Amino acid sequence: MPRIAANDLTFHYQQAGSGPDVVLIHGLTGDLSIWFLCQAMGVLARTHRVTAYDLRGHGYSDTPAANYTSADQATDTLAIMDALGVEKAALVGHSFGGVVAVHAAVLAPERVTALVLSDPSFAALRHLENLNRWEHWQNFRAEAAQAGVELSGEHWYDLTKFFDQVNHLDGDRLLRFRQAVGLPGFKRLLKLAQTTCGDDAKAEAGLTLERFREVEQPVLALFGEYSPFLATADHLTEHMPRCVQRRVPGAKHRAPEENPAAFVALVDDFLMEQRAARALASVR
Repeated sequence: MPRIAANDLTFHYQQAGSGPDVVLIHGLTGDLSIWFLCQAMGVLARTHRVTAYDLRGHGYSDTPAANYTSADQATDTLAIMDALGVEKAALVGHSFGGVVAVHAAVLAPERVTALVLSDPSFAALRHLENLNRWEHWQNFRAEAAQAGVELSGEHWYDLTKFFDQVNHLDGDRLLRFRQAVGLPGFKRLLKLAQTTCGDDAKAEAGLTLERFREVEQPVLALFGEYSPFLATADHLTEHMPRCVQRRVPGAKHRAPEENPAAFVALVDDFLMEQRAARALASVR
């Protein structure tokens, strides 16, 4: 299990392939295994050097008590690139990983060649969305409520309240909630509940509306056909100068799991287009 020191922490990472660099960034409460399960790691490694890593507090990476904003985690991304000798890379981020990817592009635009944003939800754009439209969220709310965990439809993004309730479950409620989310997911939630991740993840952390216009790299806004965040997709397409939008057929928020073949094909096509464009520009 390869691990590397970066930004005063130790991170678990995996790397495969050769060619232009691509860094894959998973979402909150997940880990890098998502990129293997959907086959992104193997497919993209045919033409690129692909690096995936566990975010701080996730998987086999260190779990500090604090500093989980998108700004903090963007500096992690850049530090991991430094430690691995990755001068510049295309960043592919799912959910909160997409927020981290944009923040890295804002902080160090010279290090990011392109962005693939898979269903991100940004604090600065939260007013555009209503998660009550998402059937999966409603089902999860119902299951959580049976175990005594109340999730607010209005404040769906408030992980702090969620983590606090999970921390105080006991007896039958604890068992029911663990059954609802599965043991691995339950363990991940308990670990993050001991940190400031809940508060930090909902903060803008400097990624304001104005900063989106500064992202000049090619951007693929890749959202599920039935994503609850389609208003965000439209906003990104309108306000990022070089952003194109594509939909993953049949998918909702978790396109890498819900339609992995289409998701990976769309990512691969976009990255290959960018590679060809860079090659053409270099000979002009």
